[in-house]
Amino acid sequence: MTKLNNIILLFLLFLVCFISLEQIKLSFEISRLHSNQENLRKEYENFKDNNIKLITQFNTNNSPASIEKSAKEELGMIKKKAKKIYIKYTDEEN
Repeated sequence: MTKLNNIILLFLLFLVCFISLEQIKLSFEISRLHSNQENLRKEYENFKDNNIKLITQFNTNNSPASIEKSAKEELGMIKKKAKKIYIKYTDEEN
């Protein structure tokens, strides 16, 4: 009976060691995943900030005033002024 008890005790000891090692391994894995999650959150915030900056830059660059400024400075275009039209009335119409 002692031999059987020793085998059972040895098996239980092995099982406890195995479970302890698995628990340590899982705790390291959980720690790594938490670290990855935090890094992904920071990266997401950076992407959000960059997206807002790019949208603002896009809207600024495509505004009518910016387009007109670029046309004048880079392409040498000038805006034509409206011509005044004068109508001359004569007495001969009656």
